[in-house]
Amino acid sequence: MDNVYSNTTYVLADQTAIDLLRNQLGAVRSKVIFAKSIHEVDSYLIGSQPDLIIVHGSFLSGNAEKFEKISKHYIGIKFIPLIYIGTIDDPGFSALVHFRLIDCYDGTDYEEVVERAKQHLSPSVRLRFWGVRGSTPCANYENIEYGGNTSCVEIEYPGMKELMIMDSGTGIRNLGNYLERKNQTGYEGHIFITHPHWDHIQGFPFFKPFYSADNSFSIHMPEQYRGGAQEILSGHLTKTFFPVTLNMLAAKLDYVTQSEELQSFSHYKIEYLVANHPTKTAIYKIHIGGLVIVYAPDNEIPLKTSPIRFLDNFTEFIRDCDLLIHDGQFSMKQYEERIGWGHSAWERVVEVAKRAGVKNLFLTHHDPDSNDDYLEGLDANLSKYIGSPFEMACLAKEGMEVRMPVTLNELVEK
Repeated sequence: MDNVYSNTTYVLADQTAIDLLRNQLGAVRSKVIFAKSIHEVDSYLIGSQPDLIIVHGSFLSGNAEKFEKISKHYIGIKFIPLIYIGTIDDPGFSALVHFRLIDCYDGTDYEEVVERAKQHLSPSVRLRFWGVRGSTPCANYENIEYGGNTSCVEIEYPGMKELMIMDSGTGIRNLGNYLERKNQTGYEGHIFITHPHWDHIQGFPFFKPFYSADNSFSIHMPEQYRGGAQEILSGHLTKTFFPVTLNMLAAKLDYVTQSEELQSFSHYKIEYLVANHPTKTAIYKIHIGGLVIVYAPDNEIPLKTSPIRFLDNFTEFIRDCDLLIHDGQFSMKQYEERIGWGHSAWERVVEVAKRAGVKNLFLTHHDPDSNDDYLEGLDANLSKYIGSPFEMACLAKEGMEVRMPVTLNELVEK
């Protein structure tokens, strides 16, 4: 498997704009590929995933409808940041509807474009949210903006040649389809499952790389009452419940009972704290690139310190972390009617994260009954906390990519 980074910038423009951009983009430490034909775009994106796309307004003139259709069909394209040279009032701007992050720059002074490109392309830990819904997937129109697939997050680091995947909810299906499109073989990686509730393993048999003997993965899960990862997954994948069983998967799969203690891998270290949830559930802490990321999609933060001092232990576990991805399924009003379900009130998460000195907070595991309108309102509430106490506070969205800049010699020191 090749390095997960392509280190490629893809520029779509007419010849005049290409001539102007070519010299300017020489300052960007990236392979730059230019395209002036819509047919080039289709053939390139079949098997490639650039790190950045730059689109000049001139390119979309006459190509907008075709470009919108092409981008709609490529699963991973929504993760790619896009720089648009033009204005949002341009007739072709609506063709960019499938991209999550768009920066607009008007005029012919491309210095700002180059500086923004450098920021996007700087070495970073990258997190891709393939699924952020909780409890059950929901494919309703009112959930399109935040997404309906259940928990799955992919983490990348420069030079890392193995996949790192958190949970295998229904979001992992799209991740598998994306990997298949890249025309690579020999995928290797680790899948860290927090616990075996359906919304965290339901996508497992739909992950296409499992069906190739060229691929190999380690499946990690905390020990459960009825056994380890292999016993639990084989219990779910029996022909009584589903036609695919574990022995039908062609990839080499190692099943690992994950230890709570800190363990080292090629580019990162990982440990976990047992969550406050109805079955043994991991809150994973990942040390990577000098950063600390805590992944806690299913965890109930109690209103008071419990007899086992869970709240104190949890607060220390997340203290000063760079990013906390945490369960925020309920509002406080909803939570008061659901105490003991194993999920948190978002207001309580903010309170505890603030006290623990968390730098960035992303809430996930959105309730299936929380539609886009409700979640947009919650996102607006969270934005009030940006700057103080958090550098960033928001809801995770399916299709969102987060890039956290790092220094390359800081592998797993923190």
